[in-house]
Amino acid sequence: MKIKGNTQSLINLDKECLNRIKTYSNMHFLGKGDFVFQAGTIKKHFYLLLKGRVKLYRVSSAGKEVTQWFCFPGEAFGLSELQTTVHQTIYAQCCEKSEVLAIPLNKFSLFIQQSPDAALKIIEQLSMRLKITGDTLLNFTSDDVKTRLIKLLIRLNMRFGVKSREGVLIDIVLTHKEIADMIGTCRQSVTTALGELKVSGNINIINHQFFIPSLSNLEKLAGLDKKSTLPNLDNEADLCTS
Repeated sequence: MKIKGNTQSLINLDKECLNRIKTYSNMHFLGKGDFVFQAGTIKKHFYLLLKGRVKLYRVSSAGKEVTQWFCFPGEAFGLSELQTTVHQTIYAQCCEKSEVLAIPLNKFSLFIQQSPDAALKIIEQLSMRLKITGDTLLNFTSDDVKTRLIKLLIRLNMRFGVKSREGVLIDIVLTHKEIADMIGTCRQSVTTALGELKVSGNINIINHQFFIPSLSNLEKLAGLDKKSTLPNLDNEADLCTS
């Protein structure tokens, strides 16, 4: 079974627009565990992830780490509360080797003025974040862990799914802990739910990636077979909630 990866940009900037934004930016090459920024530091840049994966999280007053989401290639972050505070309120940490464009805020404003098409894409991205956040909060109160896991897999398929005659491969590697953080549960519960889905034949694991033999069967398990309320993440949406 030959499967090729899907690397379309979520922000969907054309080549000319991306080249333009690079003239305003500094490229940062970061390793696994490196911080793009930390809570409490002064806000100086807007960011665009080109390669890798970045985790966005807060730390509660009790010292508990609360993951907001994970940014994937093509996603913008660092936009929240730009006008209400001069300090970062979240942490942005690389989960793997990453390439990040850092655009100074004053230059970002100039870029937006000169590139209204990019501004519209970013507005679309932020609007979808609000939709996803609302759906996620609803899922926390109404769905069990397995259902939340299935809905996450379906969302990831909309962005990273690679079709073949045998089914669909989600062309991204996530640890059980990262998945647990994304759906608001513990790693052990994710492992148990994945095990149940594997035994029932609804997912397989290929090179540490999820393979779905039948999306329709997975949708039925989550009650999405009649009418799905999941947002369409293909090309325009964002999976992070920064």
